[in-house]
Amino acid sequence: MHYSPFLGGREPSVWGYDTNGALLDSLLAQLVREDPDPPVVVIAGDFLAHGFPLAKAGATMAYLAKRFDATFPHAQFVITLGNNDSDCGDYESVLDGPFLHAVARAWEPLVNRHGAAPGFARTFSHDGGYTATLPVPHRRAVVINDIYQTVRYRNRCGSGNPAATSLGDLEVALRGGPPDERSWIVMHVPPGIDAYSTAHLGHHLFIVPFMRPEARERLVDAIDDPRSRVSLLIAGHTHHFAFRLTDAKHPARNVPILVAPSVSPIFGNSPSYLTLDVDAAGEVGNVAETSYVAGRWQRTGDLASEGVASFTAPALVEYEARLEANPALVERYKHLYSGGAASEISPRNYRTYWCAATALSAEDAEKCTRSGGISVFTGRALVLAGVVALLAAFAVFAIVRAIRRRRRAV
Repeated sequence: MHYSPFLGGREPSVWGYDTNGALLDSLLAQLVREDPDPPVVVIAGDFLAHGFPLAKAGATMAYLAKRFDATFPHAQFVITLGNNDSDCGDYESVLDGPFLHAVARAWEPLVNRHGAAPGFARTFSHDGGYTATLPVPHRRAVVINDIYQTVRYRNRCGSGNPAATSLGDLEVALRGGPPDERSWIVMHVPPGIDAYSTAHLGHHLFIVPFMRPEARERLVDAIDDPRSRVSLLIAGHTHHFAFRLTDAKHPARNVPILVAPSVSPIFGNSPSYLTLDVDAAGEVGNVAETSYVAGRWQRTGDLASEGVASFTAPALVEYEARLEANPALVERYKHLYSGGAASEISPRNYRTYWCAATALSAEDAEKCTRSGGISVFTGRALVLAGVVALLAAFAVFAIVRAIRRRRRAV
């Protein structure tokens, strides 16, 4: 969402800005037109705009809860927090903080609709995580506040070990469900590589991960655990519509990751949202994207039109293979990726984005992109850092020595 009540204008926000009131109003009206009574609405984090006034964070979260409740009074909501959703700062969510308690109070009637999440207020107030029964047989949502696991997280306003706490709660929740129940994990930051930062900021010289390596590995291990029975991950954060896979090397353990686009057009994407077709057995079929383009909401496209019959690991593996060798298919994917806007993906950097779908570690990304890039989280980077440090120390020593000689000469 990245909503700000302080952004004015009678027209919806344009590229380069977060969501203003006009865009929020337009979105809610469009959602009702498309489906006036959806069973489930998922919001994958970052409710608040970039640089949001921290003192207004709780009140704005309560305002958004009222707006969505009035729009969909019967829908069950599944929400998670993003890195901007805090009263402390960006990437600074706090365990048991007042912001978590305020959000829990405001959103509890929507999340616990029909008694779907009776423990929501208690566990969300602690670390932003909870479980909820979904309105399809043998499916539930397991939500984690994974901001604690990101490489940029800072715990400046709180105490304790939030990363270990939230991952531990996730592991317990995944392994504690009924044996016939499968889980959807909902989080904000997807595991794996930040393709944009790697391609546009790192210029393939270094690989930028979203999560700390040990946190990512623990998360993937929890998903791979047969007791977890995970069938889908839903994330956001990148502002673009994409997909990923948790374990392409082991098809039996592979789980699809759906990366939802953003309503905010701040990064050059069109405001967008997704509609998922879920059958009576809880399986996700088609995924369609609707975007705000040229002053109106319109269907951007869907995966079924690209030959992806269902949002499952086998179907996405096959789609990924076709994307490697079909330029026309790549162009259609780029169209979906940015909601119909000009894409940040180019022939020069496409392989970085393609690899990000399956290469979750920096090492795997290096091999896939064939860039020879490094990451601060690889052994090669540690060696390079040591060399750079030695060269820097030698340079400082040489400069100091030269200054001393000059002073003695004077």
